[in-house]
Parts: sequence; C-alpha cells; structure tokens
Amino acid sequence: MQPIEQSGGAKVEKGCIRILHLDDSVADAELVRKRVEREGLRCNITHVSNKLSFETALAREPFDLILSDHSIPGYDGFTALRFAQETHPLTPVIMLSGTLDDAQAVESLKSGATDYILKQRLPRLVPAIHRALREAEDRKKRLAADERIREQANLLNLTGDAIIVRNVEDRIVSWNKGAETLFGWDEDEAIGKNLCDLLQGDAEVFAKAKKSLLESEDWLGELPYKARSGEDILTFSRWHLMRDKNGQAQAILSASTDITEKKKLEAILLRAQRMDSIGALAGGIAHDLNNALAPVLMSVDLLKNCQDDAGRLRFLEIITSSAQRATGMVKQILRFARGYGGTGPVMVSHIVREMAKIVQDTFPKSISISVKPGGQELWPIKGDATELHQVLLNLCVNARDAMSNRGRLTLSAQNISLDTAAATPLKAAPGAYVLISVADTGSGIPPEVLPRIFEPFFTTKLPDSGTGLGLSTVAGIVRNHGGCIDIETELGKGTEFKIYLPAIEVSAADLEAEAQEVTLPVGHGELILVIEDEEAVCELTKTTLENYGYRVISAQNGVQGISLFEEHQHEVRALITDTDMPYLDGMGVAHAIKKLKPDIPVIIASGSNRDTEQTRKLDTRNLTNLGKPFSAEQLLIAVGMVIQH
Repeated sequence: MQPIEQSGGAKVEKGCIRILHLDDSVADAELVRKRVEREGLRCNITHVSNKLSFETALAREPFDLILSDHSIPGYDGFTALRFAQETHPLTPVIMLSGTLDDAQAVESLKSGATDYILKQRLPRLVPAIHRALREAEDRKKRLAADERIREQANLLNLTGDAIIVRNVEDRIVSWNKGAETLFGWDEDEAIGKNLCDLLQGDAEVFAKAKKSLLESEDWLGELPYKARSGEDILTFSRWHLMRDKNGQAQAILSASTDITEKKKLEAILLRAQRMDSIGALAGGIAHDLNNALAPVLMSVDLLKNCQDDAGRLRFLEIITSSAQRATGMVKQILRFARGYGGTGPVMVSHIVREMAKIVQDTFPKSISISVKPGGQELWPIKGDATELHQVLLNLCVNARDAMSNRGRLTLSAQNISLDTAAATPLKAAPGAYVLISVADTGSGIPPEVLPRIFEPFFTTKLPDSGTGLGLSTVAGIVRNHGGCIDIETELGKGTEFKIYLPAIEVSAADLEAEAQEVTLPVGHGELILVIEDEEAVCELTKTTLENYGYRVISAQNGVQGISLFEEHQHEVRALITDTDMPYLDGMGVAHAIKKLKPDIPVIIASGSNRDTEQTRKLDTRNLTNLGKPFSAEQLLIAVGMVIQH
C-alpha cells in the first residue's frame, strides 16, 4: 500500500480507516487494536488518554470514527461526545467502556452516539464500526444532495416563477422568492410543510399528477391553489423528478407560473369569439324563431273558432310543440353565449347532436346535414362542454362559408385507439381517443394557406366577414384538452377537420340518466304566495297550483307581496317570486320576507342571467332557482320538493 503523510506526521495507508481512540488505559487500547487487526479491518488508530490530547488531535487532523471510554480521569465520555459533535458533527462516535450501565448507555444514544459497546463484548466492535461508517456516509450524501438542491433553487430566485423543491413525501425543502410573492408565505413558514396541504390543492388532481411524474419523470399542467390571503390562484406548473446517482427518486423540482389573469382574459376572448360565431348565424336564428312562433299565432286564431274537441286538441299540440321549439332554441343559444364553465366528464355524442340541431335550424336549406353522433357506446372525455361546442360551431361556420351554393356538411364521432405509429405524426401520446370529424364538400384549403390557418387574426375572408380568431381558438381549446387536430383537404372537393380528444375511464352508464316516468307531486291545501307582475304568467301559475291541490294568494309587485305575506305569514309554506318587477324587485322581496321568516322556501322564477347572479347574494338555504319559461311539470316538481323538504 502507498503511504500518505498526514498533518500530524503519522503515515496512513491510502484507504485505511482513521480512528481516534480516547482511553486512559494503554492496555485496553492495545486490546482494541489487536481485535480490529485480527478481524481484518484496515485502519490506523490514534490513541489519546486525556482531554488535551483528545481535543488537540481533533483540531490537528480529520478522523473517520471516534471511540471513547466513558470514564477518564478529569474528563468523561459525554463531554468528549459533545465536543466531537460541536467540532466534527459528521464524525460518528462509539462509546467503548467497561463501566457503562444501561441508563448511561441509553443516555449516550440520546446524546448522539452511534452505538455503545462494553469492553467485555469486543466481538461486537468491528460490526459496529462498519455500521457507523455506512450511516455516516449516507448522512454525508444526503446533506450534500440537500445542499446542491438548495444551491440550485437559490439560483432561480431571480425568476418571477414560483420555484419549489420538495422531497418525495411532498415536504417542502426549498421555496424561492417567486413562491413567496405568488403564494404569500415566507420561506421559513413554508419549509417542512406538505405542499398540497399548505396551498390547499385538489388532492385528487395532485395525486394523479404525481403518479404521472413518477412514471415519466416530468409532468406539466394546470393546478389550482389558494394563496395565504385566501385568493384562488390558477398556475401552469412544470414538475421534474430528481434522482440520485443510484437512480432513486430524491426530490421534485416544480416551477409554477400564475395564469389566473391570463385565464380570465382568455374567457373574455372566447366569449367574444362565441358572440362572433352567433352573429354569423343571426339571420338563420331569426328565421327559425319566426317559423317556430308563426304556428303559435295562427293556431290561437283558429282555436278561437274551433268547435270540436279533436280540433282544439290538435291546435293545442301545435302550439305546445312550436313554443317548446322556440324555447329550446333560445335556451341553447343563451347557454352557448354565456358558457357553462367548469371541467368534467362529457359525452361527445350529446354535443354533436346539439350542434347538429343548431346548424340544421340556422344554415341554408341548400346545405344538407349528415350526423353520426356515435351513440352511448362512445367513450366519455374530460373537458369543458362550452369550449367543445365552440370548436364545433367554429368549424361548422367555416364549412358553411366554404360551400357558397350547396353542399353537404357531415358531423360524426367515433372511438379510436392510436398506437405509436399512428400517434407520432399527430404529435400525440398513444392511447384511447374520441375522434370528432367535421367534413364539408366545399372549395378546400389552398396549399399555400394551409400552414397559416391556425394563426391568430389570419383570415382569407373579407374584412367584415370574420376576425381570424375562429381556427386559432379551435387549436387553443383542443390543445388545452390534451388533444390534437388533423386536416385532410383537396381543392374543389372539400375539407375534413379531425379532432382527437383523450378518452377517460368513466362508463357511459354513469353519465346517462335512465328515463323514468315522472309522477307529478300534488298539494294538500298548502298556501303558496306567488309574486309576478306579468298578469298572464301569474294567472297560469296560480291556476296550475290550484288544480294540483294547493291554495294560492298572488301579488303583482313586491310591495303587495310583502303586505300579503305579513298578513298570512303563519300559513304561507313557500314563496314564488319573479325578480324584475316595479317598485321592489324580487331580490328585495326575498330579503325582506326571509328576515320575517328565515326558513321559508323561496323559488326564484326568472329568465335573466343577471338575476341568477343576484341570487348568489342571498342565503342559499331553502332557495331554488326556477328559470323561465317553465312548464307546469317543472313548476309542480319545484314546489313539491321545497314543500316536502
């Protein structure tokens, strides 16, 4: 072995273990030396017998291990242990004594000794030395890794993103200035906390993201959190799994960007773009509404002069069908214009059918519509129904514009599984998808235009005919849903847009409510207060309720309604009120009546989105929102539910 010179002057073979042995007995020290040599431990032992020589030796040179007797004249093992920990905290200490009792042994371990051994049991010494050295090496590696992580994180303090390092148990190790600014907690408050608990993240989403991270080492996506102030924050987060040299998961580095305001602006832009799409359909909507309402007016006139019951019944059926058709159109357009919001399991077949209804009602009759919605066997996807409606509407409007005279528009959806060969050209991950197709027999897309069609504000239409945001919006929505787009087009023959959206593991049976025969609830003389300024609506509501066993008192404005309630408050079981009324609106009425009788059920009957927002300011207990127009069935079910509650 090649010797190397130490600072203390002793020659130590390279690779030998350096041991400092504190013991006042030279004989005992010699026994220890012979024992370790006999068991083949390559080491160099420096023997010291008192405080001065012990502390001098530690100051002069480094050691891999310290052996210390418990009882030294003028000194003791516990004092030596404390000194070693203060000056060389990473060096393991084994208490080796002939006088150590059980209580002292336990105390030595509590004080930080790696082990204790009685001199009468020296065969335990070498195995204890090996274990102490292994533990010390592991500790050094962990500390070095933590230090590297902290150094790397400190370098990222200059960025505005929240850079967070946590261990594999999700305890925060590092928390940069960007995280302090975004979430509101100082570093010393965040260190050691569980990340999901501290930021009140969605535990299910968080767990799925971590599972994906452990499988692929990287994950990115949107995560909702809550700041210290209570403010909801939406972040775009990028996670990276850090491993040690042995390949073991060591820590998770995450960079989170605040996209809360960006999402709000996107929502505004998407709504503006929806309104632009609806504007493109305005002529067709007006035409179809007129077609739906004309039979109502004509049937009313004929009904007045009809003498036989069969004729009256036929006209009533026409009126009902036409009114339902008009109501359905208005609801569908308003629903699309306002947006549903929220993400959840979505059945694509429903969206395809609804979009088919819109285009059939609004597109020129010279364009034939073919629909293949896929049915109940179609896999569900996770998404935002409003945004997916927007994708289809934008593509359908573009298809209509590409067929100037006549043609065929085909809407279809089907299940498809992409293997690696099929997914790679689409830049998609292999797996299960729902494929939505919008195909037309129009003019096709010129090759020189095709690469630019998804650019914002790029359009080939006249200045007053489009904003150029339609297809860029489509691309953004599909990308946010984890999907991809493929296009097949040929000049003079048409274009097909293929939208691939990842399927999720939710059975269609869970999403489809089975049709059940509804038994309308009846009253048993309960008194209902109806406040409605539209005389016809008030009279029909009153008559319907009375025909089904309720007693009704009614008022045509809020002031009259409060007066009636004060007179009959001990009998009134429920309140039905419009919102937009003269003198005092329905919100004011509900507030006033709930002060008199806090537990009274209130049914808000309104068709205004503004009023829906106002209802959120009320105490939501015993509050039901019944939109207008409502059917007799909807009215009776709503009243029956609040009465039985």
